Amino acid sequence: MKDFFSHLAFEGFAFGPIYIHTWGLAVALGFLLAIRLAGAKLKLLKKNGRIAELALFDEKIILNFSFNLIFAILIGSRLLFIVEEWPVFTKDFRAVFRIWEGGFSLFGGVIAALSYGYWWARKNKLSFWLLGEIFTPAWIFGLAIGRTGCFFIHDHLGKPTDLPWRMLIDGAYRHEPALYEAIFLIAIGFLLYFKQKKKRTKNIFLLSLLFYVFGRFWLDFFRAEEIAGGDSQWLNLTFAQWISLGTVMIAFLYYLKDKKCLLFLKNNSKVRR
Repeated sequence: MKDFFSHLAFEGFAFGPIYIHTWGLAVALGFLLAIRLAGAKLKLLKKNGRIAELALFDEKIILNFSFNLIFAILIGSRLLFIVEEWPVFTKDFRAVFRIWEGGFSLFGGVIAALSYGYWWARKNKLSFWLLGEIFTPAWIFGLAIGRTGCFFIHDHLGKPTDLPWRMLIDGAYRHEPALYEAIFLIAIGFLLYFKQKKKRTKNIFLLSLLFYVFGRFWLDFFRAEEIAGGDSQWLNLTFAQWISLGTVMIAFLYYLKDKKCLLFLKNNSKVRR
């Protein structure tokens, strides 16, 4: 087991004249899996036949929405990364457009996805919560695949450790936060998957978001900040941890404002918008 995970680094491979980056491939596969699972979830909800509003959804609508959502996520992820690393980009502004060099922030994509999803639902006079329900737990499993890409390129460095699954980098044995997050996502993904099959009255979309930000808050304590490439901190918390705390507070305040926001059904016909 010694140094086993350290040897799993896999940056990419050549496919003829094209070089395939591991992280990019994992993200693409994650998007495709999420879209496929969302389509399957739509069929499951329609089969149950308890939500009249589902008649307004079909697989073609979900597919078109998904492709636009992908662009929103990529743009949002890139923009937040630029904000986080602004001092670097001021020295070389053209680096803003060199996306093949990497540089995406997950929570930028989350914010963009929620914003675009809310706007799209309002524009089409559909339920935002029902849209989220359709994509849960699809987005969880899709993100888990993407995080395996982060693991294989060792994108997120962890703090020193002597645990058996440690990885050797920069002369020290470290945690692998991306691997931890991928395992955590798979676990909550299956939890929500089995929960959705039970007769229930609660929407699991908001629940999935709260599960994720709660886990991400604690997992970030394993991330390194003392080395080059480590995560920056403010008041001993990473940027993602601050966003996680903010998300929990906003969700709690929204729940206090409208305690029916978690209802899966309303009058046995539709989900609240």
